[in-house]
Amino acid sequence: MNAMTIPVALVEEADLNADLLAENVRLLQLDELKDELIATVSHELRTPLTSIVGYLELLQAPDAGPLTDQQAQFLGVIRRSAERLLSLVSDLLLMAQVESGGMRLERESVDVATIARDCLAAVGPSAASRSIAMELMADAATVFGDRRLLGEVVDNLLSNAVKFTPEGGSIAVRVGRLDDRVLLTVRDSGIGIPADEQKDLFARFYRTRDAARRAVPGSGLGLSIVKAIVDAHGGEVTVESAVSEGSTFRVVLPANHSLPAEERSS
Repeated sequence: MNAMTIPVALVEEADLNADLLAENVRLLQLDELKDELIATVSHELRTPLTSIVGYLELLQAPDAGPLTDQQAQFLGVIRRSAERLLSLVSDLLLMAQVESGGMRLERESVDVATIARDCLAAVGPSAASRSIAMELMADAATVFGDRRLLGEVVDNLLSNAVKFTPEGGSIAVRVGRLDDRVLLTVRDSGIGIPADEQKDLFARFYRTRDAARRAVPGSGLGLSIVKAIVDAHGGEVTVESAVSEGSTFRVVLPANHSLPAEERSS
């Protein structure tokens, strides 16, 4: 009895599939290594940067002694640069946690309106320096979520709104109930986002063509972090925008009472 002859084409296909599988495994390993490297480097950078910012605060304190105008200016530049780096490192660390599945939510009953007020107060001086009007209309609206991470969501949305709104523009923030959910809306009168770019806005490191052309500072991580946090809370984030007409970001989260009793008390 003659042995069965395997067609050459099948052998070549099997070899090709084996090569593709090996390449996929290699790429996955490289991706894991990249995430691990980002997390390690970010962690190592965070400690000295925190120390630098802390000592800069001491140097700029009223009781630290008189500074010349030039010294005060130089310290201000150093501090802004250090805080920008620290913010980037924090974003990289948070994204590394998201990618590794290590982002843990410390849930409690949180009023989104309170978070919005606090975040608006923090970004207020930056907006005021460019004559951007800020408006807040917020009704008490509680969710069962992580206060710090939800603050990251609002901070990122407001920071983006300020960066992409021209001088003399406006930003409006709304918080309220929507049936059994909580709705947060951040609307700006900024430069807007082209329709063909909106589908990529929440991807890691994505920056719009306008952002790159105008050299607007940013890592392209903010909106991907927003989406990751909102997703982890069982919510949804969407955007509506038109070029030269501004952008509106909407975050919808489950209201506190809509969660199962055992989850609310966990």
